[in-house]
Amino acid sequence: MRYFTHITTSLSAVVLLGDAIPVNVDTTSTLAVSGLLLGSVLPDIDESRSWIGRRIPGLSSIAKTLFGGHRGLTHSGLILILMIAGTTHFSNEFLLGLFLGVILHILADFFSVGGIPLLYPFSKKRSQIALYRTGTWSEGVILVAGAAVLVNHLLPLF
Repeated sequence: MRYFTHITTSLSAVVLLGDAIPVNVDTTSTLAVSGLLLGSVLPDIDESRSWIGRRIPGLSSIAKTLFGGHRGLTHSGLILILMIAGTTHFSNEFLLGLFLGVILHILADFFSVGGIPLLYPFSKKRSQIALYRTGTWSEGVILVAGAAVLVNHLLPLF
């Protein structure tokens, strides 16, 4: 999934989930939403062509080497569990947003054809429920649906 789709789907998921999660785009601080936005692109730090990788090129190369390539450790079930645990143990709004953004990023990639290595570092086998392929019309449908949720949510404010 491309960065703008990750951001859109993370924001729209937060809108749809409402009070069921610790970050609410209507009632929480700019810090929490900033954390959510960063978290929604952070797992792709191991990819030099990603939004974050293009802005910090050396870091993406180091991360790719250390974390087992793109969609290695940064997309693993281990990170997913750590982020979920983080949301229950920390009350800092920025961290809650960051953890939630990472969780939503990994879940979104779970639904891609490329999948995620749930059991990494024990197994590199990727798991997925293949609903879309990155960069194709199917990702475009997800982007438009997420944008529609956001527009529908924001329209009453005007």
